[in-house]
Amino acid sequence: MKKVFIAIGSLIACNGYADQNYIDYQPQKNQSESQTEAEYSGIVGTGVKSNTVSAAGGAVEFSPSGANFYGFFTQTLANGIYYEGRLYTRNNYDAQNPLFPSVPASNENNPWGYGAVVKLGYDFQPNQTIDIIPYLRLNAYNNMSTVYEDTNGDYIHSTSFAIIPGVKLAYKITPQFNPYVDLSAGWQHVNLSGEFPQADSPYAATGTVSQTVMTYEIGFSSKLSTNLALIPYMQYITTTNNPDSTAAAPYSQNGFNISSLTGTQQVFGLKLSAGW
Repeated sequence: MKKVFIAIGSLIACNGYADQNYIDYQPQKNQSESQTEAEYSGIVGTGVKSNTVSAAGGAVEFSPSGANFYGFFTQTLANGIYYEGRLYTRNNYDAQNPLFPSVPASNENNPWGYGAVVKLGYDFQPNQTIDIIPYLRLNAYNNMSTVYEDTNGDYIHSTSFAIIPGVKLAYKITPQFNPYVDLSAGWQHVNLSGEFPQADSPYAATGTVSQTVMTYEIGFSSKLSTNLALIPYMQYITTTNNPDSTAAAPYSQNGFNISSLTGTQQVFGLKLSAGW
């Protein structure tokens, strides 16, 4: 009987030691997780020092000429390196083409666009409330610039490639509200191809447009929970066109009638991001 009591006592002591280790370990783990959740702003690209922050989600953007939809995955590594990948699709709105004023909008059949974006940067965190993220953005798009197509066989299709450096400045005000500003400017090359069997003088043509694109974006992160953030934003985009002779030529001279004037547009977007 004495041996039985000694064995039971030893078992209780061992269990007590194991439970105490578990109790001691859990607060440390939860404290680290809580710190990461508290410090992460929800803004894509921002991180937490000495921790890797991952995020994924989707967004919709509305502009006068179309609506973009994209999904993304991003990581800000513990060493500050930031990368992001996006896959786009675009609904090109129906719009009357001046080349064919007699063609009703109901006859238009503009194709959807698609594309991919890669961003690579670094998250500087001079203090706990500010993130400064310089980055380089590479775009590859199909039918996300000048686009037209109708049921009569007339069409304009486009492919575009861009190299755009930028910088994002994010400010952590509260755990739930964090504004940011994103400035970028770079070069974009657009290839145009088209056929116009319904023109007064039917023709096919190809042309190119070199563009300087500047984008000013402002937005904020509103955290719905510790892991989920809703990010409304607005972009003001300025585009300077430099078309070649074919792209600049009017329709009557078998061109695309692309203006060399600077154009502007506003884009309104809404992003949903889940971080971990």
